[in-house]
Amino acid sequence: MAVSSIEEYLGSLHGTGRCAVEEWITFMQEHYPSLSCRISFSMPMWMFGKKMKDGYVAVSAANNHLSIHFSDEAFLNSIHHQLPQCKTGKRCINVKYEDEHSMHAVKEAVIFFLQQNLK
Repeated sequence: MAVSSIEEYLGSLHGTGRCAVEEWITFMQEHYPSLSCRISFSMPMWMFGKKMKDGYVAVSAANNHLSIHFSDEAFLNSIHHQLPQCKTGKRCINVKYEDEHSMHAVKEAVIFFLQQNLK
């Protein structure tokens, strides 16, 4: 399903998935208010520059987990090495909704990732 706005994306979600994405959006807004969020590939995405090749972080919800997408696959692999209990997909790490420890670790990793890329 193609969506064109953050509100439309959130409206397509229910229950835990919606709450998790809303929490992620709040996290990004609080820590990186200068990065604007937009829909790209039918999910909320924060890009560092004008194009995806400049770097991004994105989020999407699934039945059992939240997927955090990264432009840097090597960085993603380093996170996965630290969190082997989380599965990975194409440039994303999947964190089960109830796994608060891993979610906290991914948020810390995002902060580090963005500090390195927003210089």
